[in-house]
Amino acid sequence: MSPQIGRAALGWAAFLVLASGALLLTLSPGTPEFVVTLFTLCLGLLLGLIVVVGVVWTRRREKREGGSQ
Repeated sequence: MSPQIGRAALGWAAFLVLASGALLLTLSPGTPEFVVTLFTLCLGLLLGLIVVVGVVWTRRREKREGGSQ
């Protein structure tokens, strides 16, 4: 994973989580806006998890390939 792609994706994930988290505090549960915002929060968390897993996997792979030489 390119560092620029990972950094941009992590920035988007943080934006989605922070924005939707702030909106959830102001919306009343049961409304369509609340459901969409909750879905957006879950997508932001999923994107952040994918980025973190990708970075850890890439670092382990690089460490393993570098150590065998």
